[in-house]
Amino acid sequence: MFLGFTSAGNVKMTLIRAILNRFCLACFLSIHLIFSAEENIHVFQKPRFVGVKTGRTVIIYCVPSNPSLSAHVEWYKGQAYKDQLKNSQRISIMEKSDKINASIAIKKVETKDSGTYFCKLNSTPGPGTELQVSRYTEPQTILMRSRVKDVFIFLQALLLILCIVVPLVMFYRLEKKEDAVYEEPEDDHIYEGLAIEQCGGADLYEDITALARDTDAEWEVESPDQE
Repeated sequence: MFLGFTSAGNVKMTLIRAILNRFCLACFLSIHLIFSAEENIHVFQKPRFVGVKTGRTVIIYCVPSNPSLSAHVEWYKGQAYKDQLKNSQRISIMEKSDKINASIAIKKVETKDSGTYFCKLNSTPGPGTELQVSRYTEPQTILMRSRVKDVFIFLQALLLILCIVVPLVMFYRLEKKEDAVYEEPEDDHIYEGLAIEQCGGADLYEDITALARDTDAEWEVESPDQE
C-alpha cells in the first residue's frame, strides 16, 4: 500500500518537473527572440528630404522594420548625435505604439531649423532626414528681382560688346593714320605754278645773251708796274 502512494508521488513530481522545464525553456526562447529581434532591427525615416517655407509645420516619422516591436525613440539634430531634441512649444515628440509610429513635429519652422534630423529606436539610428527651410517672398519682390537681374545681364552684354568694338575702331583709325603719313607724293615739278613773267620774262634771256657775247673778248692782263 505504501509502495502505491510512493509511486504515485513520484509520478506527480516527474510531471511537475517536466512542466517547469518546458516553461523555463519557453521563457528562454521568448527572451532570446526578443533580444535577437532588437539586434536585427532596421530603422527607416520618412520622408528623407523636406523643403518648406518659413512658418510651416514639419512632421518626420521613424519607422522600425518590425512594427510590433515596442521601442523608445530619441531625436537628434546633426550626425554627431550631440544636440538631442526635447519636447517644447515648437517641438512635439511622439513615442511609438502598436498603431502609431514614432514621429517628431516642428511647428513654425525657421531658417535656423535647416539641417539633418536623426532618430534612434532602442539605440538603433535611422538614416536621417534633410530639412531645408527657405524664406517666404512676395510675388512682386520675385518679379522685381527678376527684372533687376535682366538689367544686369543686359549691361554686362553691352560692356562686352564695347570691349570688343572699341579696340577694333581704334586699331582701324590707327591704320588709316599710318597710311596717310607714309603716302607717296605725286610726281609734280617742284617749280610748278611759277610763271616766267614773274622771273623777268624776256629780260632774263637777254641778260644771258649779253653775257654770252662777252666771252669772246680778249683778256687783258695788267702788270703791277702799270698802276
